[in-house]
Amino acid sequence: MKFETTFIETKDLKLDLENPRLYHQRAAGTAPENEQDLEKMISEDNQFNSLKKAIIKSGVMEPIWVQKVDDGKYLVIEGNRRTTCLRRILHEERTPPQGVSYESVRANIIDPSVTELEIKLQKARLQSGKKAWGAANDAAVIHEFHYDLMMDIEDIATEMQISKVKVKKYLKSYKMWLRYVKEIGDTSISRFAMFNEMPQPVMKWVEAGPRNLEDYHDWIKPTDGQARIRSAATRGGLRDFSKVVVDSEAINLLREDPTANVEDAFEVVKSNDILKDMSFLKRVLPMAKQLDDMDDSQRARLANEPRISVHLRSLRDACEVLLDDLHAIKNYQDNE
Repeated sequence: MKFETTFIETKDLKLDLENPRLYHQRAAGTAPENEQDLEKMISEDNQFNSLKKAIIKSGVMEPIWVQKVDDGKYLVIEGNRRTTCLRRILHEERTPPQGVSYESVRANIIDPSVTELEIKLQKARLQSGKKAWGAANDAAVIHEFHYDLMMDIEDIATEMQISKVKVKKYLKSYKMWLRYVKEIGDTSISRFAMFNEMPQPVMKWVEAGPRNLEDYHDWIKPTDGQARIRSAATRGGLRDFSKVVVDSEAINLLREDPTANVEDAFEVVKSNDILKDMSFLKRVLPMAKQLDDMDDSQRARLANEPRISVHLRSLRDACEVLLDDLHAIKNYQDNE
């Protein structure tokens, strides 16, 4: 990309309301409407004060990226946060250390010949890897490129340096998140993970019918600070829910009892399937087969390992006690 590096006065900079970090907010209808709103949003970020302190001490170290606009000002293509810091510092009338300027900043001025598409692509490249940039931001950019700029999936994959499969997944997840935002009114981008990290059994269940999708929206929506499907990875989250969707009784519990959560439903699943409740039993038969299939050389090696012999005797004794208990319980049940 063609550009020129020079110094620009801070007062001539305009914050970019089209910044990629704001894509998902624009899609959800919650983006700042003007520079004042954007500056306020940036300054309220948890990491803003740390960046501001660093700039007070050393100034802006790396050049920002800008584009000259019709009024003679410069639109900040990358560097909204640093520009906001400089504005706040100037407003506080701080005296800079020797060699530091708050009045001007080094900037890469993008050549007027560069196309709008190239600028948007450059914005995305510059943001990737920076503060708080994650899957949701990538998905928002990809959605913008595909549906607003009409870029092919293959071209997006090349520019973003990801696979076409991942591009398609992001497009699908983001579309599902946008539908959730529209129907529920919950605009938190953190809920994007509930679609992007959805296990295949859950995706299949959600797509099986409108009732399932409606329930899923309702169960991931926080109520009094807590959602019934808590998160993508933690206990009581999507992973546990992927085991719940195969059990109609567990699903009915969530539908009929508004106080029930995924952990409660998973208890129903476990009670209906002994192998889910006592998963270690799945290893019994494979272990028995492996023990039976041991060859002479393996047995000879074990003969010289007294510790293993102790473990095997403990296993044998535990099995004998368990079998005796099970036999007694069965006799008792039969005679009742």
